[in-house]
Amino acid sequence: MYNKRMEAIKNEKRRLYKTIYQNLKRLRMQENISLAELGSRSHVPLWMLEELEQGRLPKEMMVTDACRLAKVFHCPVHELFQ
Repeated sequence: MYNKRMEAIKNEKRRLYKTIYQNLKRLRMQENISLAELGSRSHVPLWMLEELEQGRLPKEMMVTDACRLAKVFHCPVHELFQ
């Protein structure tokens, strides 16, 4: 039972991460801005944005970083995760 629950949690995390990556890239393309420009506008470090677009969620990423990104895209932060 425990192993099944842990596997379900891992799968949900993977799904959530993939959603974040896809949404960030889609929004960035819609706004027609580079990663460097997104970093400049959001004050999120470029290396962190590069990690996100490569499908990795940096362990250093904070909720405030997600809020800053949402502000650049003029959307509620929860939209990045849907």
